[in-house]
Amino acid sequence: MGAEDKENETRVFMVNQSFIDPSTDPDTQLSLAKYELFYSIIGLALGLVCVLGGIGLFLNGVAGSTSWTAKFFGAESAITDAAPGAILFVVGLFFVFITRYKFAHKKAN
Repeated sequence: MGAEDKENETRVFMVNQSFIDPSTDPDTQLSLAKYELFYSIIGLALGLVCVLGGIGLFLNGVAGSTSWTAKFFGAESAITDAAPGAILFVVGLFFVFITRYKFAHKKAN
Protein backbone atom coordinates (compact mmCIF):
# COMPACT_ATOMS: atom_id res chain seq x y z
CA MET A 1 0.00 0.00 0.00
CA GLY A 2 1.59 3.22 -1.16
CA ALA A 3 1.47 6.71 0.30
CA GLU A 4 -1.21 7.69 -2.20
CA ASP A 5 -3.46 4.84 -1.05
CA LYS A 6 -3.07 5.91 2.58
CA GLU A 7 -4.14 9.46 1.73
CA ASN A 8 -7.31 8.18 0.03
CA GLU A 9 -8.11 5.80 2.88
CA THR A 10 -11.07 6.93 4.99
CA ARG A 11 -12.55 5.42 8.11
CA VAL A 12 -16.20 5.22 9.11
CA PHE A 13 -17.55 5.27 12.65
CA MET A 14 -20.25 2.61 13.11
CA VAL A 15 -22.74 2.39 15.96
CA ASN A 16 -25.23 -0.49 15.81
CA GLN A 17 -25.11 -0.62 12.04
CA SER A 18 -25.37 3.15 11.64
CA PHE A 19 -22.59 4.61 9.53
CA ILE A 20 -21.34 8.07 10.41
CA ASP A 21 -19.01 10.08 8.20
CA PRO A 22 -15.59 10.54 9.86
CA SER A 23 -15.82 14.31 9.30
CA THR A 24 -18.81 14.47 11.68
CA ASP A 25 -18.16 16.48 14.81
CA PRO A 26 -16.47 14.26 17.45
CA ASP A 27 -18.93 15.45 20.11
CA THR A 28 -21.84 14.27 17.94
CA GLN A 29 -20.15 10.91 17.44
CA LEU A 30 -19.59 10.59 21.19
CA SER A 31 -23.22 11.50 21.87
CA LEU A 32 -24.46 8.89 19.40
CA ALA A 33 -22.24 6.23 20.95
CA LYS A 34 -23.42 7.19 24.45
CA TYR A 35 -27.10 6.90 23.55
CA GLU A 36 -26.47 3.59 21.79
CA LEU A 37 -24.90 2.37 25.04
CA PHE A 38 -27.98 3.52 27.01
CA TYR A 39 -30.23 1.70 24.52
CA SER A 40 -28.16 -1.45 24.92
CA ILE A 41 -28.17 -1.31 28.71
CA ILE A 42 -31.97 -0.88 28.76
CA GLY A 43 -32.37 -3.82 26.36
CA LEU A 44 -30.04 -5.92 28.51
CA ALA A 45 -32.00 -5.08 31.67
CA LEU A 46 -35.34 -5.83 30.00
CA GLY A 47 -33.96 -9.10 28.63
CA LEU A 48 -32.63 -10.04 32.07
CA VAL A 49 -36.04 -9.37 33.65
CA CYS A 50 -37.71 -11.58 31.01
CA VAL A 51 -35.16 -14.38 31.44
CA LEU A 52 -35.43 -14.31 35.24
CA GLY A 53 -39.23 -14.12 35.01
CA GLY A 54 -39.24 -17.11 32.68
CA ILE A 55 -37.02 -19.08 35.04
CA GLY A 56 -39.24 -18.10 37.97
CA LEU A 57 -42.40 -19.20 36.18
CA PHE A 58 -40.76 -22.45 35.15
CA LEU A 59 -39.45 -23.27 38.63
CA ASN A 60 -42.79 -22.43 40.26
CA GLY A 61 -44.52 -24.86 37.93
CA VAL A 62 -46.81 -22.39 36.20
CA ALA A 63 -48.60 -24.56 33.69
CA GLY A 64 -50.20 -23.69 30.43
CA SER A 65 -49.86 -24.27 26.77
CA THR A 66 -48.53 -21.57 24.52
CA SER A 67 -47.77 -21.71 20.81
CA TRP A 68 -45.56 -19.35 18.89
CA THR A 69 -44.88 -19.17 15.18
CA ALA A 70 -42.94 -16.33 13.58
CA LYS A 71 -41.51 -15.79 10.12
CA PHE A 72 -39.41 -12.79 9.16
CA PHE A 73 -36.48 -12.12 6.84
CA GLY A 74 -36.41 -15.75 5.74
CA ALA A 75 -36.02 -17.05 9.29
CA GLU A 76 -38.69 -19.14 10.95
CA SER A 77 -39.34 -19.79 14.61
CA ALA A 78 -41.90 -22.26 15.88
CA ILE A 79 -42.51 -23.23 19.50
CA THR A 80 -45.52 -25.42 20.23
CA ASP A 81 -47.04 -26.52 23.53
CA ALA A 82 -44.48 -24.63 25.60
CA ALA A 83 -44.90 -23.40 29.16
CA PRO A 84 -45.26 -19.62 29.60
CA GLY A 85 -41.90 -19.54 31.41
CA ALA A 86 -40.13 -21.00 28.38
CA ILE A 87 -41.67 -18.40 26.07
CA LEU A 88 -40.69 -15.56 28.42
CA PHE A 89 -37.15 -16.96 28.61
CA VAL A 90 -36.85 -17.03 24.80
CA VAL A 91 -38.21 -13.48 24.54
CA GLY A 92 -35.58 -12.34 27.06
CA LEU A 93 -32.79 -13.95 25.05
CA PHE A 94 -34.18 -12.24 21.93
CA PHE A 95 -34.05 -8.81 23.66
CA VAL A 96 -30.48 -9.36 24.80
CA PHE A 97 -29.35 -10.48 21.33
CA ILE A 98 -31.10 -7.69 19.39
CA THR A 99 -30.11 -4.78 21.63
CA ARG A 100 -26.46 -5.72 22.17
CA TYR A 101 -23.92 -2.90 21.82
CA LYS A 102 -22.11 -2.96 18.51
CA PHE A 103 -19.18 -0.65 17.94
CA ALA A 104 -16.72 -0.81 15.06
CA HIS A 105 -14.69 1.42 12.81
CA LYS A 106 -14.86 0.39 9.18
CA LYS A 107 -13.29 1.71 6.04
CA ALA A 108 -15.61 3.48 3.64
CA ASN A 109 -16.18 1.81 0.28
